Amino acid sequence: MPHADPAGAGALRWALVAAGPLAAAAALALAPASLPPAATRTLAVGAWMAAWWILEPLPLAATSLLPLVLFPLLGIASLRDTAAPYAHDIVYLFLAGLLLAAALERWGVHRRLALGLVRRAGASGRGLLLAVMAATALISMWLSNTATAALMLPIIVAIGGTLGEGEGPRQARTALVLGMAYAASLGGMGTLVGTPPNLVMAGAVRTVTGQPLDFGRYLLVGVPIVLVLVPLAWALLALVLFPRAAGLGADARATLDGEVRALGPLRGGEATVLAIFAAVALGWVAREPKDLGIVRIPGLTDLLPALGDATIGLAGALLCFALTGRRRDGSRVPLLTWAEARRIPWEVLLFFGGGLSLAAAVESSGLAAAMVAALGGLAHLPPLALELLLAVAMVAVGEFASNVALAAAVLPLAGALARAAGMEPLPLLLLTGLSASLGFALPVATPPNAIAYASGLIRARDMLRAGLLLDLLGVVVLVGLLRLLAPLAR
Repeated sequence: MPHADPAGAGALRWALVAAGPLAAAAALALAPASLPPAATRTLAVGAWMAAWWILEPLPLAATSLLPLVLFPLLGIASLRDTAAPYAHDIVYLFLAGLLLAAALERWGVHRRLALGLVRRAGASGRGLLLAVMAATALISMWLSNTATAALMLPIIVAIGGTLGEGEGPRQARTALVLGMAYAASLGGMGTLVGTPPNLVMAGAVRTVTGQPLDFGRYLLVGVPIVLVLVPLAWALLALVLFPRAAGLGADARATLDGEVRALGPLRGGEATVLAIFAAVALGWVAREPKDLGIVRIPGLTDLLPALGDATIGLAGALLCFALTGRRRDGSRVPLLTWAEARRIPWEVLLFFGGGLSLAAAVESSGLAAAMVAALGGLAHLPPLALELLLAVAMVAVGEFASNVALAAAVLPLAGALARAAGMEPLPLLLLTGLSASLGFALPVATPPNAIAYASGLIRARDMLRAGLLLDLLGVVVLVGLLRLLAPLAR
């Protein structure tokens, strides 16, 4: 027989549930009379969804179904128009990424990569930390941040157990766990499929600017950001906060060598999955032609104009279902089965659909235009001050709220703010979406932070001290880098 919830817990839950309709009512009451009726109702639904997304009295995916119910009932949009964004190509791009990641996990490709990089680390504590963070960031560019952190933690625990006692080993374990968590979040910023806020951002870019943010062009922005922020986070941990971290001893090296030997050579299904994944990644990069000024590199769209990133990814995923690979016992099995596919976070796809549907309604109802006019006061700020203010606000709220929910709630506002300030929308949208991934100070800020804290190897004050410094550095670096890199994503 299930246990009844304590009365206090039940009351709190209903209070959080009521926050959604109350937020909608407040939006209706405070909306200016000049706002078109459809825009007023869209504002109310947006307030309701934002309240539930941030407070989470319902699962994020359940909240994301609200437009399908409320938009037709309130006359904002037809059911057909409301449902169309739930089948957006960005939704299927992320589905493809999740299925490919499931195939990589099934065959242990990600673990081989992680162990290989860490094993090649130098004997010093700084070299080991750099190897752990590099491996984590590289894997997190393709797998979910949560799955990457869950993969890396047992490796770190095994290494940490061989380091002994004392201040040097304690600092080493703390730095390794924090470095893993931070690199998982930072690495996810590198590709569109690396973390959900990136795809929410891509949807907002298309809605606001009318131009797609494709996989290849985004790499020109995301990869340099990772290449700057991960070494910066390493330097903060290794050189400033934990300079006495112990290095690898003979026992730690023996542990790593043993785990690598247990994997055996790369062959069979593992090699096939890796080849498919490499082909898909190459297809994503080569889809669009590259105009380098003096030379033009042809793209796949020269031959297949309608080819999209989602099509390339789903083709790779279907190959994983269709082809078989040889296991160590000699038997052949499919590279990917529905048993693994069922375990991917399908609810994220509904979340994307709900966010995209809300964004489309904000544009079509006239709410976006009204927001531009309402934000005229902030538009007078210098662009740099506006960018810093927005990034700091995103990071501060993101320490307590879901980063993907925060991105979905704020990105439409960022688009309107850019218009009001007379700025090109793309840089501000990129800044908003990427700032959602800069939450390093609290265990609740991101799943990698929570996994790191739950390991029991770090203290909350260590995460707070390191995270606040990295939050601050991340904001400054991100604002500066995007001023240089944002034009590359056009």
